[in-house]
Amino acid sequence: MSEYGTPKPVLWIDLDGTVRHGYDELGRFVNTAADVKVFDGVPELLQEYKRLGWRIVAISNQGGICLGHMSKEDCAGAMIATYQQCGNVFDKIAWCSHHPATKDPEWAVCWCRKPRIGLLVESGIDLAARHGEYYPPHLGIFVGDRPEDEECAANAGLRFMSAVDWREGRHLFEISDLASRSRTGELS
Repeated sequence: MSEYGTPKPVLWIDLDGTVRHGYDELGRFVNTAADVKVFDGVPELLQEYKRLGWRIVAISNQGGICLGHMSKEDCAGAMIATYQQCGNVFDKIAWCSHHPATKDPEWAVCWCRKPRIGLLVESGIDLAARHGEYYPPHLGIFVGDRPEDEECAANAGLRFMSAVDWREGRHLFEISDLASRSRTGELS
């Protein structure tokens, strides 16, 4: 443990196309709780991260809110459905309601829309305040299915893994070792 608390690994993960079916799989965006369909095997994979002591934070662009395709309430309902279908394992689900195509400049430019790292920073601060931990980038993994996810990971100094590779689960031996070394203080 350091003066900052205990170092903890974090799985930073995109939702649509990664955890749950998105536009590519559904042919439409996830706009309501009824649209939520989690990929087979994902709840079990997320449970393994929790068993190994990882924090799990979902980071999602939800520009459909400011574009008028869904309400904030519908987005929140879809997030709750995702949380429940994944066995309530998320430590935090954060989303950006902005989109560059909106006509309102207040909603067109932000610090939180991926590939920017604002949601990661805000989530890390929130979790640190609640748990007395800190989240070094070398312990984290960012998983996603889009170029903006990979760019967000690079901007935050995180290792990136594609959603398809992550869902195969072959990397579990590596995260098990990271979690073990984190618990014993080898990584601080």
